[in-house]
Amino acid sequence: MEPFGSTVPFAEPAWYTGVTTPYYTSKHIKLRSFLRSYYDENISPHAGEWEAQGIVPKHVVEKHGKEGFLAAAVFPAAEDKYYEGVKKLAGIERGEWDIWCDLIMADESTRPGYLGVNWGLGGGNGIGAPPIASWGTPEQKSKFLAPVLRGEMRCCLGITEASGGSDVAGLLTTARRSPDGNSFIVNGSKKWITNAIDADFMTTAVRTGGAGASGVSLLIIPLNLKGVTRRKIDNTGVNASGSTYVEFEDVLVPTSNLLGKENFGFQIIMTNFLHERLILCIQANRMARICIEDAYDYATTRKTFGKALIEQPVIRAKFSDMGRIVTANHSWIEQIAHHIASVPKAQADMDLAGTAALCKVSCTRGLEICCREALQVLGGVGYQRGGRGGRVEQISRDLRVMCVGGGSDEILTDLGLRMEEKKMSVLKTKSAKL
Repeated sequence: MEPFGSTVPFAEPAWYTGVTTPYYTSKHIKLRSFLRSYYDENISPHAGEWEAQGIVPKHVVEKHGKEGFLAAAVFPAAEDKYYEGVKKLAGIERGEWDIWCDLIMADESTRPGYLGVNWGLGGGNGIGAPPIASWGTPEQKSKFLAPVLRGEMRCCLGITEASGGSDVAGLLTTARRSPDGNSFIVNGSKKWITNAIDADFMTTAVRTGGAGASGVSLLIIPLNLKGVTRRKIDNTGVNASGSTYVEFEDVLVPTSNLLGKENFGFQIIMTNFLHERLILCIQANRMARICIEDAYDYATTRKTFGKALIEQPVIRAKFSDMGRIVTANHSWIEQIAHHIASVPKAQADMDLAGTAALCKVSCTRGLEICCREALQVLGGVGYQRGGRGGRVEQISRDLRVMCVGGGSDEILTDLGLRMEEKKMSVLKTKSAKL
């Protein structure tokens, strides 16, 4: 393959530099080129400004949707009929789109360096629409999913609550049936919900039964219903992501908006996590590469004690260490993607639950190290907003959400071990029978 992209060491994945690969074809090269041009021309020049303003302009989001980005972000895909009128991203047919296309899109879309802008362009759609694509009725898909795919509506995923965080099974928002049985009456709140401030509806985890996972359901809640209130949250980072606090007070939601079976929501949520965590891994590793790229560029021009900073052995060691981290993590990401591409989704969800959890921990901790080391190289320019160190400074504020969102390091570390123990137990039982 021909080299592509930055010539800074470790700033790009190995296959960008001409290293042979069994995963990527001419289709993927075409997509990569399209995405690099699109983001370089339309997003990167304005990303810092949009993040500072705390919003991605509406016309930019609309263009993003019409280009086919929002439809391409929904995994797994729905039936063909719901994609009528949807533009093919980079001209790739829907049936040709695969997990490697997802990987490339997640990687390239993170490259501008402002995670809040990336998520503000449609992060909520990428996690709020898949449950509808997989579990929705034909009516639900026509009413809610198809307009999202065409870029006409926006959605979000409402799971996290202030009281529970990563404890999905412990959520407190309730949905009880109305006396006439035609509606659910929803009361409670959701916090830190990406894109909710501008979304048309929320795929919402609610408690319809008893305590624990067996009492959780998923409802599609239009956010213009009476009793719904929203306010934007000012977080440390991802300012343009539309992070929102949402309250429900006696909100009447039609029972026809129930996704799947009542009290089956927890299982649906779990099938959403593998792809979400894989995307977070990809984003975290690209953010780490940005730290390497910008710090290395600076180190080649900054002179100290009579020589360029990059000539100092202690500085060179930092870049070698950072390169080792991002290269290893990218290989792990590709291993997960390969298994997803090779087996049915249900099997991948089971086989990779623990692996993806630990990969996310590895990628986000790797990001923390790379950001810290890049800031040390950049010195003062990495402490100010904007300028040569602006992307790394922004990442220093965005990275915390990567370590907590989609499951905190502590929760995922335990999950990773438990799932591996479970897998080994099954293998041990099978071996004993041979």
